[in-house]
Amino acid sequence: MNGGSRNNENDSKAEEGSGGWASTFLKIAGAVAATAAVASTIYNVAKQEEVILKVDGSLLRGSNSAGCGGFLSSASEKWICGFAQRLNPDLREDETEKEAIFRGLVWVKEKGKKKVVVKTDNRGIENLVNSGRRCNDSVICEIRDLLNSDEWEASLSWISGVENAVADRLAHKAHSQISYDLEEIKDPPQNCLMHLK
Repeated sequence: MNGGSRNNENDSKAEEGSGGWASTFLKIAGAVAATAAVASTIYNVAKQEEVILKVDGSLLRGSNSAGCGGFLSSASEKWICGFAQRLNPDLREDETEKEAIFRGLVWVKEKGKKKVVVKTDNRGIENLVNSGRRCNDSVICEIRDLLNSDEWEASLSWISGVENAVADRLAHKAHSQISYDLEEIKDPPQNCLMHLK
């Protein structure tokens, strides 16, 4: 009998020192739960349909007006919605392009999309963003941060100006806005219809 109680004491001491089987079980259960959460996130990203965001900037030098715009489409390029936003008129042309990419990314992320391909017709900015070269431009850094976020899959690619005609028209629409707030556009404007699939 004394031997049995001594074994129980030893078992208790072993459990106290190493955490025992209950502690080991909880550690394993915690690791399994964490793995399941990561797998769930990956699965949710993978199953969500990819969207395309085409963006453009616009500067009217004679009118002292700047704007940007773009639209979101399905992978088959069917219109989902668009945006236009008036910008600071002191921006240079390439700065309106950077703002279009940045503001478009923020807009799409706020919509909860998990897979996006951003397309711009400015090859220089696309190259600069994707090069990974050190850069002191704060907007380029913000664009890179958004593209590299763990919360989604995002990339930036170049398209020709002809392929970007709808985003160009939406960027021009921004010049007529009074407010500097982003305007979401539910239906494609009439002057965009012939350029949509």
